Amino acid sequence: MRTRLILTVISILIGFNLIAQDRIDSAPKQLSYKSKEIKKALYWEKNSSTGKWESSKNSKLVYEGEGIAVDNFLSVFVGDYANNRYIFLDYMKYYWQYPNLKIDWSLSRAIMAALITNDDYNKMDSLSINQVLTITSDFYEFMWKSDREYSFPFFISMNETLRSATSTLADSYEREVKGAGKRHWSSEYPTIQFITFKRVVDSNGKDVVRFRVYPHAIPDLIDTFYFEIDYSTYRNLFIKAEKNLYK
Repeated sequence: MRTRLILTVISILIGFNLIAQDRIDSAPKQLSYKSKEIKKALYWEKNSSTGKWESSKNSKLVYEGEGIAVDNFLSVFVGDYANNRYIFLDYMKYYWQYPNLKIDWSLSRAIMAALITNDDYNKMDSLSINQVLTITSDFYEFMWKSDREYSFPFFISMNETLRSATSTLADSYEREVKGAGKRHWSSEYPTIQFITFKRVVDSNGKDVVRFRVYPHAIPDLIDTFYFEIDYSTYRNLFIKAEKNLYK
């Protein structure tokens, strides 16, 4: 299904090129709103040998063996595009170069966008002490930042085209199958846990937020392995950035 959607995007772009013969520059696409970013956090986990809690920077990448993806991120922020709201995750993505054979465990920088509802956004905004909140999404896309075609404007434009195509196909399917009830009828976009938050007051009396990000946003582990930031830093997700641009 995802291959079909990407081919649809390419067909649309080719169609535009065939229709428009003149070379006319256009302004790059950009978000209509962008929050400030969360760029720094400490990742905490307990050493199973010593029993002591140890921390590392959110961008530190430690090799833990083939097939093991290390939790990390470079930036987290909220952005609006085409009247939809997304959480963006800029991170190092782990993958097999040859997945069928599970050979050559690698990593490369990627960006991911997950569609969220206004209700989930409001719940994030009103996060209370000791509340655990998991934000799920049934539409999400990523792109390698090492891709020759990558630019943030292209990514958000492609993302919206795929979202729109997915929504159109889902609406058509629901009309054909009475009571289908789920927009993510294709296995290409099963609902995922994208990010989990927990706000706590630590032993020093500081108001902090613990969180876990995709692909390990598991709420049951929020007190075992987690990133941690001051609550004031967490509020960056609800403060408008000076510019709506991102690289």
